[in-house]
Amino acid sequence: MKQYRKWLILASVGAVMAAVGIILLFLDHQTKAGILFIVVTAVLALAFSQLWQDVRRYGVQTELDISRVLGKDAKDALSFGNGGILTYNDEYTVTWQSPFFKERGIDLVNHQLTSWIREIRDLFEEEVDYIVGYADNSAYEIMRKADSNILYVKDITNYQNLSQKYMNSGTVVGIIQLDNYVEYQSYENEALMEQINTHLRAPILKWAHDNGMLIRRFRSDRFFVVLNQGLFEKIRKDNFTILQIVKDEAHNLDVSITLSMAFAYGTEDFNELDSMVSELLELAQSRGGDQVAFRNAKGRAQFVGGNSENSSSRSKVRVHTMAQSIQGAVRDAENVYIAGHTVTDFDCMGAALAVSGWCRALGKKVFIVLDGVPWDDQLTLMMQRYKKTIRERHTFISPLEAADQIDYDRDLLIMVDHAIPAISSAKDFIDTCKNIIVIDHHRKNEQFVKHTMLSYVESTASSTCELITELLQIIPNHVPIYETEATIMYLGIIVDTNRFKMHTDARTFEAAAALRSWGANAKEAEKALTIDWEDFNIKNKLLSEAKVVDGRFMIMCTDTPVEKTMLATTADTLLSIQGCQAAFAMAPLKGKTRVTALSARGAGDFNVQKVIEKLQGGGHFSAAAVERGDLKPEELKQELLNILQEEEHESHSA
Repeated sequence: MKQYRKWLILASVGAVMAAVGIILLFLDHQTKAGILFIVVTAVLALAFSQLWQDVRRYGVQTELDISRVLGKDAKDALSFGNGGILTYNDEYTVTWQSPFFKERGIDLVNHQLTSWIREIRDLFEEEVDYIVGYADNSAYEIMRKADSNILYVKDITNYQNLSQKYMNSGTVVGIIQLDNYVEYQSYENEALMEQINTHLRAPILKWAHDNGMLIRRFRSDRFFVVLNQGLFEKIRKDNFTILQIVKDEAHNLDVSITLSMAFAYGTEDFNELDSMVSELLELAQSRGGDQVAFRNAKGRAQFVGGNSENSSSRSKVRVHTMAQSIQGAVRDAENVYIAGHTVTDFDCMGAALAVSGWCRALGKKVFIVLDGVPWDDQLTLMMQRYKKTIRERHTFISPLEAADQIDYDRDLLIMVDHAIPAISSAKDFIDTCKNIIVIDHHRKNEQFVKHTMLSYVESTASSTCELITELLQIIPNHVPIYETEATIMYLGIIVDTNRFKMHTDARTFEAAAALRSWGANAKEAEKALTIDWEDFNIKNKLLSEAKVVDGRFMIMCTDTPVEKTMLATTADTLLSIQGCQAAFAMAPLKGKTRVTALSARGAGDFNVQKVIEKLQGGGHFSAAAVERGDLKPEELKQELLNILQEEEHESHSA
C-alpha cells in the first residue's frame, strides 16, 4: 500500500493540527484556532480526495509478498508448477493477485473475475470443482477454494497442447466403398468401366492424397485408408466433400453409383478398430449408402450424408442364399417363435403369418408372439373378420407365455419387420435367446439387436412382406399361402408404399403380382383401408392445423390425442401437397399417458430417417416415426425445427 502512505501521513498531520486548534480554543485564542481549522479542513480534504483517486486507480489491495503468506517453499512450488492465486470480494472483484499474473502481463486487480475468463462464472453458478478457460492463447485450470474468496489458477497451456497433439495423432482407419460398382462391372462394358474408373475412382484417390491419407485398394470397389484424428477432424469439418463429388460425377455418367464410407478411432486396439469399421460400413450400406458412418470407440455411431435413396442392390443370388440359410436355421431348431413390433401393422402381421406358414411347411411347431400386443385399428378389424380362419392355421401366444415355454438354447426366434429390442413383442426375453434371425426393411441403427445368427435387412425393399414374398418364391419346397394371408401381406405392401406412391420399384410390383396370383383379394384390401365418418372428420381437422415451413415442409402439431395410424395417414396426405418434400405430423398418442408421437414421410428427395434418428426414433429413407415421453407436442415441434435448420446448414456446407 505504498501508493497510499503519503496521503495517510498528510491526514495524520491534519489530525495533529486539529488537536492543536482544540487546545487554542480552550486558551481563548479563537482567531488563531479558526485559521487553523480552515487549514486543517483544506489538508484533510486534499488527503481524502487524493486517497479516493488512488483507491479507484489501484483498488483496495493488500500488498503482500506471497512468501510471507505461504512461506518461501510454497512460493517456489507455485512458481515451478505455473500456479497463481487470486482473492476477490463479495462482488467478484479481484482484490489481490500473486506475481504469477504480473509475469504474464495480466492485471486483474479491481476488475471483475469474468472480465478475464468468462467461464469462471460456472464456478459460482454450477456445481463444478474446476473449469478450464482460455485467454491470450493460453489455457488455465481454475479451482475455487470452498468457503473462501480464493481462486487457484494453473497454467496448463503446455499440457493442453501436448494433449491435443496426442489426440490429433490417434489412429483412424476407414473403408471406402463404391456402391453398386460390382453390378456395373458385371456388365463387361469396358468403355463404361473406363469412364467410371476415371471419373469416380480417380477422384477418391486424389481426395485421399490431398488430405494426407494412406489409401490402398483391396477390392475392385473398396479402398482401405489410414489417417490420424487431426486429418479426420479436418475432412469431417469439410463435411466429407467426396460424397458430393462422386454423386455429381455419377449423375453426369448416368450411373447409380454412390459412396459408403466408414471410419473408426478412439482406441489403440487394432482388432477393435477392425471390428468397428466393418460394422460401420455394413451399417452405412444397410441404411441405403451414400453416407459416412463414423464412431469413436467411447461414443455412438454418427452419420453424415444419406441424402439420396439408392436403387436396389439386392441380387437374386443374395435372395437365394438368404432363403437357404433361413430354411436351414429353421430345420435345425426345435421350435420357432415369431416376434413382431408393438402397435402391429399389416406389414408386420403379414410377414409373421407368411413365416409361420413357411415353418409349418418344414414340419416345425410355430408360435406367433403377438397375442395381447397392441395392434393397428385397421389390422384389428381385419383380424377379427378372419379370426376363425387364421387361428385354425396359426398359433398365437402372448409374450409372457413365450417367455415361459421357449428353450433359449434349442428354439429359434425370428424377428419380422423390426430389429430393435425395445419395440419387440419379445423384448422381455430377447437378450437371453441364442438363436435369432432378423427379417426387416428398416435401416439399421445402433439399437439393432445384438448377436443375431442371421440378419436379412434390405432398406431398399418397400416392406418386409416384399422380402418374404421373394424368399418364398426362391425356396424349392412348396409353402401354401392362402387368400387371407396373401391379402394381409398385400395390404402390408400397399400401406408401406402409400398405395405404390413411394419407396417402390419393379421388384415391389413383382411381389404384389405374386401375392395376387396366390389369391390376395384386392377388393378386400381396399375395404380394409377405408375409414369411418368420425375418423374422416378427425383427419380433416388435423390437416387444417398443418403449416408450411420453409416452403418445402408440412408440419402438423396438435394437442388433441390421436391414434398412431391417424398420424401416419395425415403425414401421407400432407406429402401429396405440391412442393412438399417432407411431412411431419405429431400429437399426444391416444391410449398412452404423456407420450407424444411423430410420423414423418418423405417424397424421395429428402431423408426423413436422418431427422427422426436425431429425435431418438427410426425408420427408413421415406418413412420414419418416433415416440417421446419427455416432450409435449410443441416442444417436440421446436426440436424438429432446430434439426431441420441443422440439415439445411449441412446441405449448404456440403
